[in-house]
Amino acid sequence: MSVHFIDNTVFGDSVGTAEMRHIFSETRSLQRWLDVEVALAKAQASLGMIPAAAAELIAAKADASQLDLEAVKAHGKRTGHSLLGVLAEFRGLIAHDHARYVHFGATTQDIIDTALMLQVKDAFDMVMDRLENILHLVGELAEKHAATVMVGRTHGGHALPITFGFKASIWLSELSRQFDRWQQARERILVGNMTGAVGTFAAWGHRGFEVQEKTMAELGLGVPETCWHSSRDRVAEIAALCALLAGSAARIGHEIYNLSKTEVRELVEPSAGKIGSSTMPHKRNPVHSEWVMLLERHIRYNATLCLEAMSQENERDASHWKNEWIAVPESFVYLSGLLNHLTVLLGGLTVDARRMMENTRMLKGMLLSEQVMFLLEKHFPLPMAHAKVYQASMRAMDSDTMLADELMADAEVAAKCSRADIEGLLDPAGYLGEAEAVARRVKARIDRQLIPHATK
Repeated sequence: MSVHFIDNTVFGDSVGTAEMRHIFSETRSLQRWLDVEVALAKAQASLGMIPAAAAELIAAKADASQLDLEAVKAHGKRTGHSLLGVLAEFRGLIAHDHARYVHFGATTQDIIDTALMLQVKDAFDMVMDRLENILHLVGELAEKHAATVMVGRTHGGHALPITFGFKASIWLSELSRQFDRWQQARERILVGNMTGAVGTFAAWGHRGFEVQEKTMAELGLGVPETCWHSSRDRVAEIAALCALLAGSAARIGHEIYNLSKTEVRELVEPSAGKIGSSTMPHKRNPVHSEWVMLLERHIRYNATLCLEAMSQENERDASHWKNEWIAVPESFVYLSGLLNHLTVLLGGLTVDARRMMENTRMLKGMLLSEQVMFLLEKHFPLPMAHAKVYQASMRAMDSDTMLADELMADAEVAAKCSRADIEGLLDPAGYLGEAEAVARRVKARIDRQLIPHATK
């Protein structure tokens, strides 16, 4: 029976992907524990510390699907230990004197932390692939709509004209920085640990460095400078990376959510076949945007939990450490679901250019108040020009009139400027600055950045 949404038959695919759930599933986690034990045995055999035949047999029997999980659970209830039940069952599968060489000198946290990094490595690649695809989708929006005029909003209100491509290029640039962060963090984070009880390699004498180096080489993980049983910054960084990426995605999702509101209607989520309400047939709800925003919160809270887990005591502290066992898998599964929703959202987004242009005229000329102010600045000091446009704008808002009408009602303005002068400045497409150029430049940079990855 499923309790957590991650494993829920009905809602599981809304909060995560099957691929990411597999990476952090119970069976896969146990298999990664055994994989680390195998790598340790192979490393020790290559150094002559255990018989080569023992390493071969340990590797041959390392199949987590063959473990009796009920027996593992019973062992854990009896001993209160996290790993000994698995080791006991694994040694039973080996059923040979060579089983004595399983876990030879390692400590539990060596195995579990290193196994977690193997899982994170798989998850890392999955996130990077999905993020790369999202960068392409956002880049296409930036390029296609580089010149699509829309309202730029500040503090929730109309400010100046921009283009939708310009807005998308800001999303694109932010997401590209997340991409860079994940790339740059890979070498720093994907590091195992095989150092023994308190991290001194004592069980292996003067061969400890070699044991660790060979074990990590077998697993494809980096070698730490020192033991990190209590140094949890790597795991905290993993969780923070998930939260940062989720935060960027949630900002995009929230923006699309707002711009799809009935009163705005500039963007529309892909909605073919979707039913917005059980009682209101007309509803088209922003389902994917809502899921993106929802999942981001949980990922962010898990990042806080992992940051708190950095305050370990002494050489090990399970009261903090085990929080990561919950937070890291959850964060990656939620992130996979979030990125899946964002991919669907961006890949099928409808951009209503006509509605965007209509909304630029909603304020009856006031959207171009800055440009009009600079026209008046040619005849009045800038503070006076600002004041005159401000006063005309307030009157226009109060009486629902055109900005040009209110400006021409000012005798001093009318003496210096004609209606044609003012109305000639009220075309939103004529006051976009470098918006289109910004959109195209960011898209071109991303294309160059992603070329090496497209051929990997």
